[in-house]
Amino acid sequence: MKTFKLTRAMRHFRLVVASMAFLFLMNLGLLENFISLNDLIRENRVYFFKENKKTVSGLVKTFWSNGYVENTGTLLNGLKEEDWEYFHDNGKLRAKGSYIKGKKSGKWLTYFDNGNMRSKEVYSEDKKSGIWVFYYRSGNIRTQEEYKDNNLEGIWKFYLESGELIESGFQKNGVRNGLLEIFDKSGDLVKKETWVMGTLKEVELY
Repeated sequence: MKTFKLTRAMRHFRLVVASMAFLFLMNLGLLENFISLNDLIRENRVYFFKENKKTVSGLVKTFWSNGYVENTGTLLNGLKEEDWEYFHDNGKLRAKGSYIKGKKSGKWLTYFDNGNMRSKEVYSEDKKSGIWVFYYRSGNIRTQEEYKDNNLEGIWKFYLESGELIESGFQKNGVRNGLLEIFDKSGDLVKKETWVMGTLKEVELY
């Protein structure tokens, strides 16, 4: 009787272990039909199989050495397509957005490894475009800046980590251009500067 009970217990234990192992492998994606970027080579944005140099199409899931997912997405004819997600090695989301023929397109979000927002970005055919917002690690806004064809072009604002707007102005071709207003921590205007294509032309104190 004791032998029978022990055998049945061992079978139950083995079944539990096997089930846990299966779930672990499923969590890692090892039982799913995914491609790892670690098994590919990349040339000019295009991914190839190492063995035959053929371009890769299919679902991608790559892992950190500790087992956490590093990235997920889709390759089509060797190029990144559609939605992709990237993760820190602690499992938290690092970035997410979309590609069209290997180029970033539309809105992208990035995050610190503590889970807080790092940036809100906009791309047009892999070029910086529109208004970008950057954040402090604490989650508060640091800067707002506008881009056109990869160059700073338009509004520019800078905030203290405590939330106060300190500078507000404009840029053109990556340099200051136009009126720049500077505030103190109380929100009072303390100085106005007039810039022309990166050169300071006039200062007004308040």
